[in-house]
Amino acid sequence: MSHRPDQTLIYHITDVENLPGILAGGGLRSDAAMAQHNPAVIGYGHIKERRMTQIRVDCCGGRFVGEFVPFYFCPRSPMLFTVNRGNTGRAPGCQRTIVHLVSTVAAGISQNKPWAISDGNAGAFHASFSSDLAALEGLDWAAIRATQWQGRTHEKSAEFLLADFFDWSGFHAVGCYNDEIAQQVQNMLTHHAHRPTVSIERNWYY
Repeated sequence: MSHRPDQTLIYHITDVENLPGILAGGGLRSDAAMAQHNPAVIGYGHIKERRMTQIRVDCCGGRFVGEFVPFYFCPRSPMLFTVNRGNTGRAPGCQRTIVHLVSTVAAGISQNKPWAISDGNAGAFHASFSSDLAALEGLDWAAIRATQWQGRTHEKSAEFLLADFFDWSGFHAVGCYNDEIAQQVQNMLTHHAHRPTVSIERNWYY
């Protein structure tokens, strides 16, 4: 099966409370850019620290993973599971306020910034990176699409990475847990020039 860039969806998860800042800034900043913009925003866990200071994307001039805006190739990611379990410092069950911002690989590449595809969790030392679209074919799509992914967490967590900033105009959809959050998102987008489709996608959550 061929994975066309314009049909290969990518997903970024964030709390709905972050959306006003994303809209005001015109898009998503990388962790590194956010740290420069406002250091108080970032709370570094050990994985985020690795991404910021240790793991480099060799196909993009050796820049650190934390200098890229990260996306998964699926909703309902292992990271969402971890966050919802309360393992990252947030309250258990917090997925209700988390939204999925949806784009495509083609929309990312069209922004003319360095980009890469990782074969698994980009925060792992054994991840490999490529800036060749052929790398899409080498991903473990069975794991990426699986609802039961124990033992394949790394492969399911493959990422699309775009350097520094992902423009808001590149998003075409926002998936939400319930009607309450969807309405909040709709309200935020009311006066914004670019308004992605907002929908309730309960099956994107645990």
